[in-house]
Amino acid sequence: MAALFLALGYTSALLLCWPEMMDRNPHKVHFFEISPDEAGQRVDNFIRARYPALPKSRIYQMLRKGEVRRNGKRIKPLDRVCAGDVLRLPPIVDAQKALAEVPAFWCERVAGTVLFEDADFLIVNKPPGIAVHAGSRQPYGLIDAVQRVWGEGYAELAHRLDAETSGCLVLGKHRAALAAFREAAVDKYYWALVNDWDASVGQMRLFLAKSGEDGQERMVVDTVRGKEAITRFRVLRRLQGAVLLEAQLLTGRTHQIRVSVQQAGFAIGGDDRYGDFAFNRVLRGMGFRGMFLHARSIAFSYEGRNIAVQAPLPHSAQRLLDQLEDL
Repeated sequence: MAALFLALGYTSALLLCWPEMMDRNPHKVHFFEISPDEAGQRVDNFIRARYPALPKSRIYQMLRKGEVRRNGKRIKPLDRVCAGDVLRLPPIVDAQKALAEVPAFWCERVAGTVLFEDADFLIVNKPPGIAVHAGSRQPYGLIDAVQRVWGEGYAELAHRLDAETSGCLVLGKHRAALAAFREAAVDKYYWALVNDWDASVGQMRLFLAKSGEDGQERMVVDTVRGKEAITRFRVLRRLQGAVLLEAQLLTGRTHQIRVSVQQAGFAIGGDDRYGDFAFNRVLRGMGFRGMFLHARSIAFSYEGRNIAVQAPLPHSAQRLLDQLEDL
């Protein structure tokens, strides 16, 4: 009996120090018990905070494959952890890697895009052509450039933009700011250059669901599985062979504006996934590369302060507008 108590005591001591032991050995499974201070975080953000050098793509891969378990069950990236939850993580060898290498020209561009900054938020005018996170097609993302320019842990993404979408992108400097932004009523307006538009289409309401494999995902209309996506539209300017369109997001779904424009029977210039080949070819012939979708403005409140920011168009997009107006 004494031997049994000694064995149980040893096992208890081992369990109490398990997380610390796992942290020291990246080749073994990790277990973490969520403390009250850590409760309420999204699980992807919790992992990111624990392992800031771990690529975002690896975090989502772990979650997608079910390698991360909460209380023995699978968990989704947007699920929030609760006090007392026990998270199981696979070996975190990748966390030993250094910060992602980012080309100097991207760091320079990102450093020069600050639209607003205070103690809580950093808002940049995201350049087109860079994803916000690293992925299979690009080993670095805008967040990696931010860490290179301002330092690791300086700010985290509060939301996302597609790689080819430019404009207002909000980063939070601490957990409270990030949580408040994600719960806030946020006004988001986008500018898009489309091949044409029916002015009677003032609003589109769809139900969107993901289809396809990673890297080739498309959003499709699905009234059974889809999530509601509502977008308001307003014609800003009619040009020769194109229309400058304003889109207001009332919900925040992946590719929401792009699919809504497609479902209305039109196409955003340069959109290779949902757009029109002939329209894209015309724009390329005018020297425009990429997609003409720009997060023009964003506004929200934080602790009684109103924050409202506008982002000028990228030089290439403004040049295209000037060319079209001269036709």
